[in-house]
Amino acid sequence: MGKVPFGGPIKATTTWEKPHAWDRRAAENGASERVFTCSLSDFFHEGADAWRDDAWDVIRSGQNLDWLILTKRPENIRRGLPADWGDGYPNVWLGVTVEMQTNMRRVDILAKIPAVVRFVSAEPLLQSVNFGRRLAHVDWVITGCEQAHKDIRRPMNIDWVRDIRDECEATGIPLFHKQYYQGTQLVHDGLIDGVIHQGYPRSRAKFSTAE
Repeated sequence: MGKVPFGGPIKATTTWEKPHAWDRRAAENGASERVFTCSLSDFFHEGADAWRDDAWDVIRSGQNLDWLILTKRPENIRRGLPADWGDGYPNVWLGVTVEMQTNMRRVDILAKIPAVVRFVSAEPLLQSVNFGRRLAHVDWVITGCEQAHKDIRRPMNIDWVRDIRDECEATGIPLFHKQYYQGTQLVHDGLIDGVIHQGYPRSRAKFSTAE
């Protein structure tokens, strides 16, 4: 799903400069690279307040990258956006995690925030969820099981994934089925009933081919 430039609420200095190299490579190749930002933490956690402005500077400079920012705290998004956000940076995808139906309110909050791409990560998917009308405000959905030892992980029912697949197909929303278990083996092939579902929304990143 991409690289991780920011390792959590504490600024990860060992990786802070890497996005510049990724951006140059994307420009040279003329193809976007997806950067899953702060994947092991939460970009809109209060603990990131001290360095979030610096992170926005890096994101703003990485116009050849698609920055995927996922949060469980959509109520914090507005105050954490940069002053020049406007209708959204073309290279930033904003997403919320929805593990169960009671968290669907996060989509409602996200729907009111301007963004060129909005997405939902139903990972780990812990119960059956129904998006209904909310998919009109979503550009992409991710599904996946909980990754943990077999003795503690909560199981994902394939019927829950099928229901999301059917909703996405009915509304034309790309679905990325990220992972599931076959016995104790974690599988990333995206198969649902023998068909691969690993789609993406269209990139809006700006490519500048090197001279």
